[in-house]
Amino acid sequence: MSVKDFLEPEKYDLWYDEHKSIYKKELKFIKKLLGNGDFIEIGAGTGRFGGELSAIALIELSDKMIKFSLNKGYEYVKADAVHLPLRKESVKSILFAFSLSFIRDPARALKEAFDAVKNKIVIVDLDPRKSKNYINDLKSNYRSYNSYFIKSVKKFDKKMKIYNLSFKLGSQKIILIGFIIFKEQGRK
Repeated sequence: MSVKDFLEPEKYDLWYDEHKSIYKKELKFIKKLLGNGDFIEIGAGTGRFGGELSAIALIELSDKMIKFSLNKGYEYVKADAVHLPLRKESVKSILFAFSLSFIRDPARALKEAFDAVKNKIVIVDLDPRKSKNYINDLKSNYRSYNSYFIKSVKKFDKKMKIYNLSFKLGSQKIILIGFIIFKEQGRK
């Protein structure tokens, strides 16, 4: 993840305030995929998803994002997604909410998360095949965004389910893709 992309947490956080109806849909979609139980979020940014959904911890690399969010009362751990400070099978679920696409080595981050998780990994991001115009706009503000993260997810040869959520942002149709990767066959 390029920390340089996230030097303005106020600007990042403001987007969610300005697009509350979309944000609420995203939260509902993520909650549906996570289900009940303890989870941590990797690449948590300002805590808009894991913090609001009561993650037991938020993992973030950017000092500015963490500092900006400390007054929200969330529990942060400063760490890189490719070097997680977690024991094997130490957390029920792990969430990547709009973060795997910014991690420099998404395949390694998934492996790290898979080692640390007991039940499932939930990944929610823009569908790069169906939200191209919006992604091109996004890349102009966030240079490290990588739409190829999806290849790492699909190559991750584990039992998974795929979900979609679509909505309009102005005149653009946005499609989110959600993956649930299960640790054990049949567990949810």
